[in-house]
Formats: sequence, structure tokens, C-alpha cells
Amino acid sequence: MKKLHLYNSLSNKTEEFNPIDENNVRMYACGPTVYSSPHIGNARPLVVFDVLFRLLQRLYSKVTYVRNITDVDDKINNRAKERNISIRELTDEVIAEFHANLAKLNIAPVTHEPRATFHINEMLGIIQRLLDNGYAYQSHGHVLFRVKKLKNYGQLSKRNVDDMIAGSRVEIAPYKEDPMDFVLWKPSDEGMPAWDSPFGKGRPGWHIECSAMSHKYLGETFDIHAGGQDLIFPHHENELAQNFGAFGCVMANYWVHNGMLLVNGQKMSKSLGNVISLVDILKEYDGEIVRYVLLSTHFQKTLNWTEQLVAQAKQSLNRLYGALKLSTDENAEREEDDSVIEALCGNLNTPLALQCLHKIADEIYKTSDQNKINSLCATLRYEAQTLGLLTRDCKAWFTQAQEISEEEIEQLIAKRKQAKAEKNFALADEIRSQLLEKRIQIEDTKDGTIWRTV
Repeated sequence: MKKLHLYNSLSNKTEEFNPIDENNVRMYACGPTVYSSPHIGNARPLVVFDVLFRLLQRLYSKVTYVRNITDVDDKINNRAKERNISIRELTDEVIAEFHANLAKLNIAPVTHEPRATFHINEMLGIIQRLLDNGYAYQSHGHVLFRVKKLKNYGQLSKRNVDDMIAGSRVEIAPYKEDPMDFVLWKPSDEGMPAWDSPFGKGRPGWHIECSAMSHKYLGETFDIHAGGQDLIFPHHENELAQNFGAFGCVMANYWVHNGMLLVNGQKMSKSLGNVISLVDILKEYDGEIVRYVLLSTHFQKTLNWTEQLVAQAKQSLNRLYGALKLSTDENAEREEDDSVIEALCGNLNTPLALQCLHKIADEIYKTSDQNKINSLCATLRYEAQTLGLLTRDCKAWFTQAQEISEEEIEQLIAKRKQAKAEKNFALADEIRSQLLEKRIQIEDTKDGTIWRTV
């Protein structure tokens, strides 16, 4: 079995992954807060951790993947009030849209997708344990976590509690023993969702929901906790604290976080007017193109979304699907090739895995042996599955033929020949991709470059 290595935010180093139970690998990722349509940055963790899920399924016999839905939140309450609809109507609508986006991005169904409002009893149970263990206290209708009682608070975010207080903008509320204490349960405003509890009628804080749902479906300690880097503090730090306070153990052994997404080098913000709605981008571009872009940069690094990157992803997929179109036997036996899995086992190196797909495509384009082409195409299709790519019928991918004259083809081939002579291989590859977009496949032979329609 290939050994997976992951960068662990808890230890700040890349570690060999050793699951608690090889017969059931357990993974949790923070899902959406369903108050409005997500932006393209929200899609990055969904796609990245979908690949991790697929990889784990290749390596282990069973994987339990839980991704929650936050359906109780001030933003939800405010948005429902703005639209003059019920909170349940709003959340159901946004969840349906969320699932439609997942399908377009070819994100596999998770094992469990719990909604916060369906797990209030589990939250109350953990809050009571925290009270019993002295890690929580009641004050003015609130239940709060005593941060300073936990000696290792800050171990995930690598922050010192005293430094956090000195430089923080945390709420200094009269009901808190200490400014750093965070809410587990709080009173609800009139007309807002509220549940009966031993601590008074109210609703949960944000952090407790993930502790409750992960505990129900994955146990006190599970293998992987995933999410965006922006969640490390305070959300994941507080989840970790709650688990120590309630159960006396670490919540997850491996904490995996993806980097930010910028748009043309800038952080998305309403003031800049550069927020890209996921719904809108999926109307403009095929979901597989969007998925390819999100995998083109290593998940830990900042991804800079540009139109050029989108165009490159489209060309890359055209080239891969063009290779698949050369197969004449969909049932051909694939060749053994572990290059994609090996790349992903190296800290989920998706850019390298994409390169591996293109190397297989290179072999397809270079060979004239049809049996070899067929087996390589079967290999390409199979290896791409772990990345969630090339799942479409290759003929259907090219949905509309783009007319090009023979004279234009010959001109482009001549331009490519000149580019290769000048060692401008980037231009040569670009011309090949341009021709492939127009359903023209070229092949370099000893007698020159030949072409055919695909």
C-alpha cells in the first residue's frame, strides 16, 4: 500500500498518515453556513478535500467522511428577515443550490452531512460535560468556555493566550470571566430560533456544533479534520479546546488546511467589487474547468484566480479529452500506472498529479499502435478518477465543432514548426491546444506533422 503523507497544522510538519483504524478512516470537514450563495473561494476546500476523500478510498477499504451544514447563525437570521421568508425556507433553498453546485463540480457525496439544527441535543450534552468538568460556566443566560483553564489553548494556531488578549479585539462583555472566553450557548433575540435547554431558552454558539456532530459520527478522536486556513483561529482552536475539556483527548490527529483564493492578486471583497459568485462562474464555465483550476495550485498555497488560468485549464482539459477520443475500445485493459496516486500521497500534490495525467496523454499522442492507445486511454481515465476529472463522455466534451479551414490548419502547423525551431515550446504547446479546441489532432512523424479531425 502507498503511504500517504500530509502536512499537519497541529505539529507544523509533514507526517506519515497512520489511521486509528485502517478498516475505517474517519475524516471531518467544516461545511457551508447556508445564508446565501457561496463565492468561488468557498469551492476550494470542497474540491480539495473531495480529492483527499477519493484518495483515501483508493488506499483504504472504508472511509467515513462527515461535512456539516451550519443552518443556525446571525447571518441566516438577518438574511431571512431581509427577504421576509422563514429561516427554514431560506436554509432549504441555499442547501439545494449548494448541492446543485456540488454536482457541477463533480464532488462525491459524503458519508454524513449533518445539519446543526438537527443536533441540538448532542450540543447540550457536550456543554453539560464541560460544565461538569469545570471548563464552562453559566452567566446571564450564557454558557461560556473557560479558556485559561486549558493549559494547551493555542496549540493549533500557535498563539499565546496572554498575547492574544493584549492584541485582540475580542468582546469584553460583562457576562465573561475573561475576555478570551467564548460562547457555548446564548439567549436568542425575540423572534429568532431558540431551543429549550437546562441553561435557559436560547441557541448554540458556532464552535460547539462541529464538536457535537463530529463526536456523534466519528467519536472522541478521529483521523483528519479539514478546513480553510481562515478557520484555524478561532474556530478550530475552540473545537480542539472543547474536545479536551469534554473528553480529555485531542479531537483529530491530523489537521489539514487549504490556502486562500485571490482574484487577480487581490482578496475578494464587496468594496473592491471582485467577489465571484460560484453560481455565476458555473454558468459561465463548465464545472470541470472550475475544478481543474482549483486543483492547479497546491492546496496549501494561495491560489490566484485569473482568466488566463481558466483559459489554461480549458486548454488542458481539451488536450486530455482529445487524447481519450483517440481510443477505439472503451473496455480496453488499462496499464499499471501509480504516478497520480504517488503524487497525491506526497501531501496531496495535485499540480504534480495533473502533470502525470498529461504525461499519459503525451504517450497516447506519440504512439501509432492502436492497442497501446486504447490501454493508455483506459489508464488515463482511471487515474483521473481520483482527481474527479475526465468523467464525461469524451465525444460529448467537444459539444460544438469549431470550423477551421485547411489553410488555417496548415498555417498554424507552420507557426508551430517555427516555434519549435526557436525552442519556444510554450508557444508550440499552445498552438497544439488551439488546434485541439477546434477538434484538430496533430501528430509529429519523421515525414512531418500530420493532422486529423477528432
